[in-house]
Amino acid sequence: MPRTFVNQLTIPGTIVEAVFHVAQKDLRTTKKGTLFISAKLRDRTGEVPAVMWDATEALFAAIPQGGYAMVKGRVGQYNDAPQIVIEAMRPARDNEVDLAYFLPKGPGDPEEHLVRLKEVLDTIERPALRAVLDVVWGDADLMAALKRAPAAEKLHHAYLGGLLEHTLSIAEAAVLICQHYPKLDRDLLLFGVLWHDIGKTRELHYAESFGYTDAGNLVGHIVQGVLMLQEKIRQVRAAGTEFPEELAHVLRHLVLAHHGEHEFGSPKLPMTAEAFALHHLDNLDAKLHAFWRDVASDADPSRRWTAWNRMFEGRLFKGFEELGADDEDAD
Repeated sequence: MPRTFVNQLTIPGTIVEAVFHVAQKDLRTTKKGTLFISAKLRDRTGEVPAVMWDATEALFAAIPQGGYAMVKGRVGQYNDAPQIVIEAMRPARDNEVDLAYFLPKGPGDPEEHLVRLKEVLDTIERPALRAVLDVVWGDADLMAALKRAPAAEKLHHAYLGGLLEHTLSIAEAAVLICQHYPKLDRDLLLFGVLWHDIGKTRELHYAESFGYTDAGNLVGHIVQGVLMLQEKIRQVRAAGTEFPEELAHVLRHLVLAHHGEHEFGSPKLPMTAEAFALHHLDNLDAKLHAFWRDVASDADPSRRWTAWNRMFEGRLFKGFEELGADDEDAD
């Protein structure tokens, strides 16, 4: 029996019988005092909310959050969006879990992306920064993690190789921005692009499912990035290369300020031109990627607007249909 994926669960009444990754689960009480489970289920194509009425504490405890469950039920609707109404659920057996169904891969080749990223970043001229790059390119474990890590658990580029794809996209955009704004320090901005999210290689786990490591929950990728930068600077200095502390401060600031605002988890607000540029390049790439993904995956391809979108806090306009000849000649 072929598997039905999350992005295919669009028609109310569709029967569901498949293994899902349990991204989140909560045990709640109805107004009548009965228990129900509210959950978020995932596979490589996306995430869908789910509900199971008349649940028990024992069943809730048996279902592993962050693990896999065999789910039987049907597709319903809630808030104008699909949800699974679960009729039966149990922990999945090992032989029922195929990781190929749960770890989405990006559209590109990570090896090719890494080659292109190196080509861009190897144009950096400052000797101290080039020394750090040499150490980075020689770190086999870090390179392996960079090629595999997603850029996020689910917000944008949430697939294997997503972090590298996102980094490369910003690097190529930064080259163009520096041509338009020649006052920007190209070396600093490009190095900041490489380093701004590199802490996600430690913040996220992505071996069997996507989620946050203990270090990710306790420290986060911004501070992890600064700690990783310190490690590489120490290696460079230990090898005899001078690395000015003033330069280290500026690089730390690029990492600490790249989220742009305190409410978005940024320890510092941007205070250099390169920090402003990095923040907006990062945000632009993430938002456009998420926009096109959500438009393409909308449950109803025939409608002009998507359902309400949590990330963008509104419905997204898919665009006009292609203009006909009469419309084109109207003016």
